[in-house]
Amino acid sequence: MTAEEKILYKLRKAQRKEERFVQALKKIEPKESSEATHDPEILTPEEHFFFLKMGLKCKNYVPVGRRGIYQGVILNMHLHWKKHQTLKVVVKTFTPEEVKEIAAELARFTGGIVLDIHEENTIIMYRGKNYSQPPTEIMSPRVTLSRKKALDKSKCRDGLRALRRYIPRLQQDLELLHARAGGKVGKGTEPTEETPETDIDGAESRSISSKQLENSEKLKEIIDRQDEGSEDGPDTDLGIASDSEDLSDIFETDSDADTEETSKRPLYLEEFEKFSVEADGEPEDFEEHLRQISLGSKKGVTSGKDVDIPTGVDVDSPSFDEVDRMFLRAPSLLKRKKR
Repeated sequence: MTAEEKILYKLRKAQRKEERFVQALKKIEPKESSEATHDPEILTPEEHFFFLKMGLKCKNYVPVGRRGIYQGVILNMHLHWKKHQTLKVVVKTFTPEEVKEIAAELARFTGGIVLDIHEENTIIMYRGKNYSQPPTEIMSPRVTLSRKKALDKSKCRDGLRALRRYIPRLQQDLELLHARAGGKVGKGTEPTEETPETDIDGAESRSISSKQLENSEKLKEIIDRQDEGSEDGPDTDLGIASDSEDLSDIFETDSDADTEETSKRPLYLEEFEKFSVEADGEPEDFEEHLRQISLGSKKGVTSGKDVDIPTGVDVDSPSFDEVDRMFLRAPSLLKRKKR
């Protein structure tokens, strides 16, 4: 199922539930629809103020729960009015509008007077001036529901209330889904701009070729100016100077690249280049140099315990370091070990 089908399925299911709850509430309502006549007594402002103050101070109350008004609530109110003139009816599970409806129904069923609704959840009622305890039929009227039916009615009412909040949300989700689908279709009809990588490479190559063309055009202009200057004579010195500036501008990029390469080159290579390739007639290869020294040492003549040194070589000369002297004396030391 798609998203739209899911929402439609939930919406239809919720609407069927709503119809079932409405029918169940109609069945639960009592069959006798004869409304009790209620003629409340008229109170003066002083009496109203006095009884209201008394009702706010009194501690006796009757709670109204999720079942709402049923026979037990009305019976409890009459039992309280046996000894107290005022009474509090505490309603905490209903909205302020529903509390007003409950207050009107209580006044109609009990015959009392509603003095005020305090803090939107407490109904303060007065029993009346000439109150006398009514018979059982009035204390628990048949018009009201029993305890069990009142509970069933409250369940149906709560379910219906939840569905009436849930159905508009489903309808809103469905409208949003249709709006998104319409937006996607509109976007699909518009042409889309594609930017592949090849376009970027082509743009770079075009920029390079355009620079080369500009440089070639500048060179042609300079050559033409030089030809004209040779015909005009010494008056064209300024033009030649400007041509030289143009040439410097053209080849400025190449010189900049060369300077960057030289700056990146390591310094130790420059130091090595300072040494001459051949020093004092010696060969370039160091191994060949050592071979010549060893051959000269073989031809040399040793005396006593002295070390054989090649002819024509001064060991103590400052040009030799300790490593060179060790190499020069190595053959004579090997000969001594063999002996």
